[in-house]
Amino acid sequence: MGLSNNIQNITGTVTVQIEGFFTERFINLCRINNIKIWDIRTIVKGVVRFKMAIGDFKKLRTIARKTKCSVKIKKKEGLYFTLFKYRKRKMIVVLVAMAIFFTIAFSTFIWNINIEGNSTIPKDEVIRQLRNSGLFVGKCKIGLDKKEIINNLRVNMQEISWVGIEIDGTLATVKIVEKTKLDEKDIQNTKIGDIVAKKDGVITRIVPEDGTAMLNENSYVQKGNVVIQGTMFSKILEPFDVSAKGIVKADCSYNFEKDYLYNKTEKRYTNKTKYTVGITINNKENMLNYLNKDKKYDISKRAKKFKLFGQEISFDWYKCVEYEDVKISKTKEELLSESEKDIDEYLNNEILPNTENGVLVNKEVEQIDIDGGFKIKVIYTVNEEIGEFVERNESVVNEQVAN
Repeated sequence: MGLSNNIQNITGTVTVQIEGFFTERFINLCRINNIKIWDIRTIVKGVVRFKMAIGDFKKLRTIARKTKCSVKIKKKEGLYFTLFKYRKRKMIVVLVAMAIFFTIAFSTFIWNINIEGNSTIPKDEVIRQLRNSGLFVGKCKIGLDKKEIINNLRVNMQEISWVGIEIDGTLATVKIVEKTKLDEKDIQNTKIGDIVAKKDGVITRIVPEDGTAMLNENSYVQKGNVVIQGTMFSKILEPFDVSAKGIVKADCSYNFEKDYLYNKTEKRYTNKTKYTVGITINNKENMLNYLNKDKKYDISKRAKKFKLFGQEISFDWYKCVEYEDVKISKTKEELLSESEKDIDEYLNNEILPNTENGVLVNKEVEQIDIDGGFKIKVIYTVNEEIGEFVERNESVVNEQVAN
């Protein structure tokens, strides 16, 4: 069945039954006169049923007289008959009209924005700049000037070289192409600058390739101090500026501290989860709360935000995971084993991944007794590269030289 027949089914169709000796001629005359019929079935000899559009039913009178067949309507379907049935119920008609109106009205607004092509620029930043340029969730599509939005976005975001906007229904897809950026080494080669310390520590190795070392090994350096100055000195020539290069390694310290109690209360989840919804209007949160007041829940929320008539609205979905407070008792041996695991995890997950070629050179562990347990303090010493190229700042260099 084609699309036109589907539309006819929605607007109104009837199931027709014909009886007579010339039912085949009746069907042929319908087709000759371009009367669309479908689902033709023979019930018994001389009785045939089929479906047709309500608008073509009156055309059957002439054919029925020619073939001497009786015509009966067996079934009525479609929106036309439903509305006719409830024609006296004005409230239903009003509600249907309102539903149609709001469906059409809301379809003229943009309710979702998809960003494509951004690899280094945060999505939130693009969304913010799009809002400043005139494209945001809740924006009406009628009269939307995509060319003006694109021009404003490129002016506000210099790191974008090309922008394209496609609107499909209520979805706006923004495709961007970022400008090619020089990597750190290329930037360093094109600018005059110094190598500065990005962390505090005791220098263990300093090897200037271009520039002059400002500190010696075993010297303590603070974050931001110049360690290799981008200036070359000579007994014959006048000092001249260069792009500082070199290796700077230092021993840096990191601290870990945690209390371990023999008796404490922990959460034990009951594998019972409830879901609910809510709405937030101008930061005023309203949640449909049917949770048991005698139970405890971990509640997480997801929200879909948009602006409507100047008000910030979000539809919220809540996930409520039930738990119970359980008292746990552990021995000192168990807590010591737990602390050793925490010490290693902190080193491998929090310290080393955030260093450049970092290697642990020392670890000092201190145990302090406290009420109901003990405290663990750890000082890690990690040898790592701390040099960072910074474009020349004369005030910093002069202050360093003076010191």
